[in-house]
This record gives sequence, C-alpha cells and structure tokens, in this order.
Amino acid sequence: MMQSEIHDAVQAQVTMALLAAQKLLAPWATQAAEARHMRVAGNGRADSLTLTIQPDQLLAAVQSLINAGWGYLITITGLDLGPEAGEIEVLYHFAAGAAVVTLCVKVKRETAVVPSVCPIIPSASFFERELSEMLGVTVQNTPNTDRLFLPDNWPAGVYPLRKEFKTEGPQPSDS
Repeated sequence: MMQSEIHDAVQAQVTMALLAAQKLLAPWATQAAEARHMRVAGNGRADSLTLTIQPDQLLAAVQSLINAGWGYLITITGLDLGPEAGEIEVLYHFAAGAAVVTLCVKVKRETAVVPSVCPIIPSASFFERELSEMLGVTVQNTPNTDRLFLPDNWPAGVYPLRKEFKTEGPQPSDS
C-alpha cells in the first residue's frame, strides 16, 4: 500500500469516527458552531471535534460515548478564561484512533462546579483531582479529593492555573 493510500484510509477512519461522535453527541451539544474538523496533515496532530456541553448534560454525553464504544478518555484539562470573561472551560478529551473529541463544559469562575465522571470512568479520578487542585473547580461526588501536586500546607483558595495567580504570591507555609 502506498503512503498516500494509507493516509487516505486513516483520513476516512477519522472522518467516520468524528461523524459518529457528532451524531452521538448532538442531543447534548449546545454550540454546534464550535465543532471543527481538521484534516490529518501528517504532522502527528489528530483530527478533532469540539462540542460545548452544559454541566448538567455532561454525564449523559459521556455515557453515550462509552455505551457506543467510542474511544476512551485521554485526559481532562481546564482553561481559565480570566476574571473579565468570568468563566472556566473544563475540557474532556476523548480519542478513537487519530480522532479526538473534546467536550467543553463552561462554568462560572466563582461557582465552578462539574459532576464527577468517575461513576462512568473510574480512572478519571486523577484528572478530576488535578482540576480541583490547580483550577479550583469543584468536582461533585469525585471519590478522592486528596491533593496530587501541591503540598499539604498550600494556602486554601489559591489555584496555580488561574489567571490571577502570581508566582511570587502566596507560598506554602513552613509549618
């Protein structure tokens, strides 16, 4: 098989996977306009689809991917859009081969709460703990709230990945 044939076959698989995910998630996607497809460019970057989901729809959307056997959870990340925007994006990244689907859940910075996906994907606990510790997002019903990276004496309410965090700011106490 020629390299161009392999590339075309991979592109076809990715396109089919993303279309299947888009169809599965259509009932929960609130901003289909944010969906985007990127073609396999041969640079190692995956093709992706990003859909915005309301926090109360997250578990149903994740369950639909799992029930359909669509890929696996790669990671959960977060993005602080800053005090002016007043929002944090919690991003759930799933992969099936070279296709990546990201579920974007927007929450208010001051009341950042998402449900735990651990009842569906128990291995998500690690990512949820990091999300809470670094961005201050409360993950309801996560099975483990222990700190991962920050020392036990880290000041409460100080989150290193929030926009307002200053590296010369509060430091852990010596006690």
